[in-house]
Amino acid sequence: MKSLKISLAMAILLGALTQVGANEAVDTQIQAIKDADPQERRELINELKQEIAQMNKDEQSDAVSQMRLQLKSMNQEKVITAEKTQIKKQVQNQYKEKQESELQEQLQVKEQKRIKTMQLTQQMQETQQMQQMENMNQYQGANQFSQEMMQSNTINQAFGQKGQK
Repeated sequence: MKSLKISLAMAILLGALTQVGANEAVDTQIQAIKDADPQERRELINELKQEIAQMNKDEQSDAVSQMRLQLKSMNQEKVITAEKTQIKKQVQNQYKEKQESELQEQLQVKEQKRIKTMQLTQQMQETQQMQQMENMNQYQGANQFSQEMMQSNTINQAFGQKGQK
C-alpha cells in the first residue's frame, strides 16, 4: 500500500514535471519508474528527486503546483468513481429488492390459491358427505317405510283372512 502511494505520488510528480517542460531524460525516468519493480522504483525515485532538487525555484514551484492540481483532480475522480459505484450498488440493491418483492408476491398468490383450492376441496367433500348421508337417510326411510308397509299388508291380510273365515 505504501509503495502504491509512493508510486502514485511519483507518477503525479513525474507527470507534472513532463508538463512543465522537463527534458526527455525525465520522461525516460518516468517510464522506467512505472515499469520497475518496487525495489528498483525506490532507487529511480531517489534519482529523480535529486534531479528535481537541481531545478531552480520557479521550476520546482511550477512542478509542485501542477502536482497539487493533479492530486486534486485524481481525488475528485476517486470521489466521482466512489459515488458512481455507490449509486450502482443502490440501483442493484433496489432491483434486487424489487425482484425479491415480486417473488414474495408471487409466492403469496400461489399460497392463497393453494389455500383456496384446499378450502374448495374440503367444501366439496363435506357436501358429498352430506349428500351421501341424505341419500342413506332417504334409503333407510324408504326401506323402513317399505318394511312397515309390508308388515301392515301382512297384518291386514292376516286379519282379513281370519275375519273372512
